[in-house]
Amino acid sequence: RSLTVQPLNDESSIILLSTVGEVVSKESAFLNKLMETYIEGERYKQEQKGYKTINFIDKQLGNVSDSLRRVESSMESFRGSSGGMMNAESTSDVLFQERSRLEDERSVLLRRKRYCESILGKLRSSDDLRNVPAPSSSGIDDPVLNNQVLELTRLSAELAALNLTTVRSNPTVIAMERKVKSIKSSLEETARGLVEQAEISLAELDRRIGGINYQFNQLPENERQLVNIERKQKLTDNLYNYLMEKRAEAGIAIAADQVDKTVVDEAFLGSVGPVSPDKKTILGGALLVGLLLPVLFILLRDLLNDSIEELDELKRLSPIPVLATIPSAKRKRVLPEDPKSILAESFRTVRINLQYLNPGEPSRVIGLTSSESGEGKTFCAVNLASVIALSGKRTILIDADMRRPRVGDTLGLEPGNGLSTYLIGEASVDELIRPTDVPGLDVLTAGPIPPNPLELVEGERMSELFDSLKERYDQLVVDASPMGLVSEYVILMRHLDTTVYVVRRGQTRRNALRLINDMFRQGKLGRIDLLLNDVKPGQGYAQGYGYYSK
Repeated sequence: RSLTVQPLNDESSIILLSTVGEVVSKESAFLNKLMETYIEGERYKQEQKGYKTINFIDKQLGNVSDSLRRVESSMESFRGSSGGMMNAESTSDVLFQERSRLEDERSVLLRRKRYCESILGKLRSSDDLRNVPAPSSSGIDDPVLNNQVLELTRLSAELAALNLTTVRSNPTVIAMERKVKSIKSSLEETARGLVEQAEISLAELDRRIGGINYQFNQLPENERQLVNIERKQKLTDNLYNYLMEKRAEAGIAIAADQVDKTVVDEAFLGSVGPVSPDKKTILGGALLVGLLLPVLFILLRDLLNDSIEELDELKRLSPIPVLATIPSAKRKRVLPEDPKSILAESFRTVRINLQYLNPGEPSRVIGLTSSESGEGKTFCAVNLASVIALSGKRTILIDADMRRPRVGDTLGLEPGNGLSTYLIGEASVDELIRPTDVPGLDVLTAGPIPPNPLELVEGERMSELFDSLKERYDQLVVDASPMGLVSEYVILMRHLDTTVYVVRRGQTRRNALRLINDMFRQGKLGRIDLLLNDVKPGQGYAQGYGYYSK
């Protein structure tokens, strides 16, 4: 429970209690009941203190009553044995009165000294100073001492109440501890001074009482005995009357049933509205989080994403020319079904750029590769070959990726013999070439997956195959194995006029591009261009075309 206890101000004796909760009536009831219980506890403690005082006085009264009876009995016995002597002579009477007065003073000083010594002992040995007896309970009438004791007990009680509800590091508790320490130090100094004064006064009284006793010793024996008996009777009678007076005061305090603490105001709602949760703080925090989360997400995505995302990024990361961009597509083939789509137009751009951006000898043998499988090289090879064939050139598409062939499946052809069959010498080229539904386009599929594709690519039959196909076709498009995974492409490059390296947005890693860049700078790749695949609308070269895509 969030209970707060603090003084109204630094000099005030009023303590302010407050609490925060969800139900106002519940919190108000809690505070009211807390103060009611606290005051009842204080009343109970005061009542118990009064009963203990009365019990103590009753025991003392019993002893004093016995002493008083013994003194009175001694007086009667003495009068009977002294022949009816009722009073001492005038000299002895004067001495008796003076000694009685001095002994009364001595008794008061002794009580004051013992009380102050008990106070000093309690200050040194006890941390609980809530029940320090008041000086008036011992018959001491000293306003300074009485005020200091009352202030100490009050502050100690308040400190104990604070310790029940707050931690010691609370500023209110620390301030209260300082006040207790200060009044404790002042009380200790006052008590020590009173003890010293009492010792000096007691020594002087003892000297004067001794002188009076000496004068008593010079009186006749009977007179001295009578004076002693009368003195004891008076002292005992005074003590009895004093105890009866204190008992009456304790009884009155119990009957009054009052404590020095009261509730100034009962619990009330301290504000006109809810204090928590703070709507402005929550809305401000939500707005801040709403602004920061997208920024953090973008930064984190950029830090963790190692793939190429945009055309500008590709140009910045590689010195190799970018041939064109291919938009995202859900279908494996564009031609001949949708010749007017943006996708088909993009492949026409690839064909034109291959023809005009690479001057010199024409690129009759075009090889398509990528860093790894799944980046769209087969998709690009099939559609590029279709575009070239539709432009009027006799074209053949060769599936040279004998580890993971995809061309036949993309064209919807049944599995059968192909390139691997020719390379092992089990069939001729004429037996393996198959027509497609695109006019002017034939295909040589990969055939059954061989156990040793590298050795087959290195063989003489591969060179013979390319020489033969160049005589029959105007354009050869080769779907080669990925450059970053296997080494067949490095061997296959000697048969190619140009290489198209397919980069797929969001998949091709920057590290793979660094490898191609190094080989390009070292002159190991010959003629090569980059083709950015799977580009979102608005990110590529073809964003301004007026065609539509189905």
